[in-house]
Amino acid sequence: MKTNHLKKLFVTLFLLAAAAVASAQLTIPGTSVTYRLNGEDWRYLRTFELAEGGDIYLYCYTGHVLVDMEGDTVLPFLRIYVNKDYDGDLYELAYERYEAQPFQSLKEYSKGDGIPSKGGIGYIGAYTNPADQKDYQFYMIYFKDRGASVEFRLETTKDTFEEMDFEFKDILSSIK
Repeated sequence: MKTNHLKKLFVTLFLLAAAAVASAQLTIPGTSVTYRLNGEDWRYLRTFELAEGGDIYLYCYTGHVLVDMEGDTVLPFLRIYVNKDYDGDLYELAYERYEAQPFQSLKEYSKGDGIPSKGGIGYIGAYTNPADQKDYQFYMIYFKDRGASVEFRLETTKDTFEEMDFEFKDILSSIK
């Protein structure tokens, strides 16, 4: 029990320290996956430890205030989901995510276009959130590393997506 708390504390401190650097190259714990965030624009929020052997690392964009067409402040986010022992294929994983939260696939892509050299699949997707009745758009990529499945999801409202597109693509292109 103490080991899990120490591990979680260490990961949290590591991610906070890395986020403080102007442009930080980060490594997902337990993988060889690295990615880059502009520490001035992205803030680490927290790590969620999942019962099925995975972790979720959550960041929000605070680089400048984004306001949607309705005048609401928008906080784009990056969620990195790691399932340490995933043995299914990536299309099964994508379908599981779709079942959990249905979305419209606007584009599917593979190598290039922000997919790491390790291979994988990616989507630009959209959905309407029933809670706030807003339309959202996102990049979601899936790939495997060291027996783990890794998912990056970069999301914002549909009307601020174009404004965040360069920032999202910069993060996706940094994944190694």
